[in-house]
Amino acid sequence: MQRPAQAPRARGRWTKYLVDLSPLLLLLVGRASLADHYHVPSGSMEPTLQVKDHIVVDKRAYGLRVPLTHLWLTEHEPQRGDVILFDSPVDGRVMVKRLVGLPGDRIAFDGESLLLNGERIPQHLTPDGTRLEFLPGALHPLHPETDQGPPLSEVEVPARNYLVLGDHRGNSADSRYWGFVPRENLLGRAVAVVYSQREGLSAGERWWLPLLPEEGTGLDPRLTR
Repeated sequence: MQRPAQAPRARGRWTKYLVDLSPLLLLLVGRASLADHYHVPSGSMEPTLQVKDHIVVDKRAYGLRVPLTHLWLTEHEPQRGDVILFDSPVDGRVMVKRLVGLPGDRIAFDGESLLLNGERIPQHLTPDGTRLEFLPGALHPLHPETDQGPPLSEVEVPARNYLVLGDHRGNSADSRYWGFVPRENLLGRAVAVVYSQREGLSAGERWWLPLLPEEGTGLDPRLTR
């Protein structure tokens, strides 16, 4: 006589488990598909990103993916100059670099200057020692060292692939070593440094350093320190 009552109780327990797990599931889906944070492990993007910087990543920037897969449901094109996160084509590790070559671009690097479609990208060394690169659509700092090798002979970026370099080009394992980043490896665009321990910043200046300032506002000077 008691058996019929056990099924509703069992269903009730499963319902409770699902309700309890739903926030965790939503968090996992959100981090996989919408936004996430990332801890910078190396100096390959100095001075823009410093070791131990915490950055926030917009995973919707290039479209929506099936969570935990490389399958795109919708797609939006990256922009030259974006700081992107992607799975390494070599070993699958998450990497962060600057996108300098779009599909169809011809890219070369002579060890100091970037050449885009045959045109040398200008650089400027400011009085305080900051080296700036005027990449079309993305003014950004470079590490001030003159020697930024190794060089790269001119290559044409194939369809659905991208060429990336570190802002500290003398200390970056990037497309010069292992080639292009396939479209399906993209994870998202870095939006801002949430918190930085870099020297020269006061306590209040350490929070929220935007990597993509609004047009006309110029480069955030904190990214050059």
